[in-house]
Amino acid sequence: MKISLIVSTYNRPQALEKTLWGLCCQTRQDGEVLIADDGSTAETAELVARFQADSPLNIVHLWHEDRGFRKGRILNQAIARAAGDYLIFLDGDCIPRNDFVAAHCRLARPNSYIAGGSHIEIPSCLHADIRREDVESQQVFQPAWLAARGMTAGKYRYRLTRNFPLARLLDTLTPRSGVLVGANSSAWKKDILAVNGFDETFSYGSDDKELGVRLTNNGVKSRRLKYSLVCLHLLHARSYASPGRVEENKRKLRQIRAERVTWTPHGIDRPRG
Repeated sequence: MKISLIVSTYNRPQALEKTLWGLCCQTRQDGEVLIADDGSTAETAELVARFQADSPLNIVHLWHEDRGFRKGRILNQAIARAAGDYLIFLDGDCIPRNDFVAAHCRLARPNSYIAGGSHIEIPSCLHADIRREDVESQQVFQPAWLAARGMTAGKYRYRLTRNFPLARLLDTLTPRSGVLVGANSSAWKKDILAVNGFDETFSYGSDDKELGVRLTNNGVKSRRLKYSLVCLHLLHARSYASPGRVEENKRKLRQIRAERVTWTPHGIDRPRG
């Protein structure tokens, strides 16, 4: 299996740096990393260039001009560019545990996609506490580390387990609806191309779920693995979120599900303006 990891980002270089620290620690390092950058400033480009020069990661930086929320378009460019036949999606404000890539690959199945894994929310007041050595040592994924910083870490004990048979058992016993979460998901490239990728008309809110619905409508089975795929999410405000557009996206999503839509004309395969 040849893999491509697609990391979305927009003007959060401090968070992206922590994401890249996590990727540098992966037990599986044979894939490429595509940074899908929705128009960040030069600070992000400088950060990526530093990791391209000084890290073991094979990084490609894809960028387009900042013209508002166009995450779907830059993700589609990354999908089209990806050399891998299996694509793993991660947001640039999530720190993956060192088995993240290997677990996605181990759990991949034909004619299915992984709709999402675990996202343990780290409040903004703790972001500065996360140092590179904490990620490299994997201490940041220990309940004791979180508890020492005021988090109610007991509820995360099983979500942070490294007992892989237990994690798979818990995933089996606690199934969740397979709504795609772009911050921690994966799929075969051919399956994504078959539905034409992300719908670029979607603004923030349900844009990733919409792709998952079309995959499901096209006969690709969804799987949600809360305990087997671990990352930390660095919480932040979303100034670009419009309540009106979010509600409109939800309405469109219900329609796409009801009408069993599989293909978007606003995806990868269309003329570029």
